[in-house]
Amino acid sequence: MHRIPDPASYQPPPQETQGCTVGVVRLADGMLFFKNRDLSRAYLTHRTTVWHATPEAYALKGADLETGALAGVAIGVNRRKVCIANTHIISTPDVTYDLLCEQLLIEVQERPDVPRVVSTFMDQHKVQGGRILVAAPEWAFLIEVLGKQFEIQAVEGSFVMTNNFSLLPDPEKSTPARQQSSASRLQVAQAVLPHVSGIRTLKSMLRSHRPEKGELSICNHRQDGGGTESSHIIHIHGTYVSWSSLVGFPCENDYQAVQPFAPS
Repeated sequence: MHRIPDPASYQPPPQETQGCTVGVVRLADGMLFFKNRDLSRAYLTHRTTVWHATPEAYALKGADLETGALAGVAIGVNRRKVCIANTHIISTPDVTYDLLCEQLLIEVQERPDVPRVVSTFMDQHKVQGGRILVAAPEWAFLIEVLGKQFEIQAVEGSFVMTNNFSLLPDPEKSTPARQQSSASRLQVAQAVLPHVSGIRTLKSMLRSHRPEKGELSICNHRQDGGGTESSHIIHIHGTYVSWSSLVGFPCENDYQAVQPFAPS
């Protein structure tokens, strides 16, 4: 059980941390897959939100948070209705987990593809620390990676994750401030998620300032130029796939929807 820290005791980190809140909501008629993407001031000063679209996949480009270069996929969906998104744990000189997300988006068509793609990629690379959620209408997996280590676990029902490992040990370089932010956002999301009944209530959660406006809240609304860079909701209902997104703080901006694929 994660306890929301007392806001009065919260101390901002000496260096900015990258967050993200990612999850899936199971509905009677489909699913909602979401990500609030939180980035540091340094990254937001020099980069813009970059989309990548092909006939087979639609994605937001990822960023190597060690180098600042665009790489891989931060969140995406393919024509087989497989959704992928990640959260950051720790930057290292190794390759970014966004590249693994891109490979999953390209290759995964069915449930058994996930462990195969992850095992092959991890055989070939050492990877920065991150968590990856892969979800389709009938199944989902949580993946955690760090260096050559990885763990995969099947996920049932609605699920949300932030920025602490649950399958791998958290790295020693994890700061108390990052752990505090991660635990706060996770507990609020876990409390709200069972009551999310559709896209409207999910948007409300992604705009939440509980327990206070700032790095402890899901809408990571900081005044230092960092925080929630963009917000994304993928809605799958039968053959219908839509992607609603906004750039900036979710509480201050409206979502705009696109349909990445024509109904099959």
